[in-house]
Amino acid sequence: MKTLRGALAVFVVVPFLSACGEGGLEGKSVSGFSADADGWLISGDANAASVKPDYNGTGGNPDGLISAKDEVTGGVWYFVAPQKYLGNNGSVAGKNLRFDLKVDATPTNPFDDIDVKLEGGGVTLVFNTENNPVGDKWTSYVVPLKASAGWKVTTLSGVAATDADMTTALGATTALWIRGEFNTGADTGYLDNVRWGASN
Repeated sequence: MKTLRGALAVFVVVPFLSACGEGGLEGKSVSGFSADADGWLISGDANAASVKPDYNGTGGNPDGLISAKDEVTGGVWYFVAPQKYLGNNGSVAGKNLRFDLKVDATPTNPFDDIDVKLEGGGVTLVFNTENNPVGDKWTSYVVPLKASAGWKVTTLSGVAATDADMTTALGATTALWIRGEFNTGADTGYLDNVRWGASN
């Protein structure tokens, strides 16, 4: 009976760890950056010629974070999700993408742009959050993974996404980008606690 109880304990604990992911964060795929950059990259005019973000084991919300510094050469730079966020994501439809953002200072020349970009199945969906991060403090975001939440097709001025568009993009996801630049001048953007498919 002692052996049986030990086996049952393992059976109960393992699913819990799988569901919670890194550092107890809940979602299908998570990045708490407690040990490294977790495969994330950057796209656009940041960190000079490197496609890898900077990693810091402290300063996150809490623990580690990733960041990149704008090179002010034009364009907008983004954090780019690794492979574990891609592929068949049909199971996260109707759930949420959650993440925390910070900038190094209040933007002196802030601008609005696509905050989240989701691509898959030949469809590009974009989302604009209600507010941008300001000052040297963390801002938490919840982006519902359903068309009616305000997703648009291709551009922020494009047509409203449909449920069919969202199903297509999630069914064969090829890219997930989160904006890291919010100022027309130099700034540094920070990302932490990404939860893909969080239930709340």
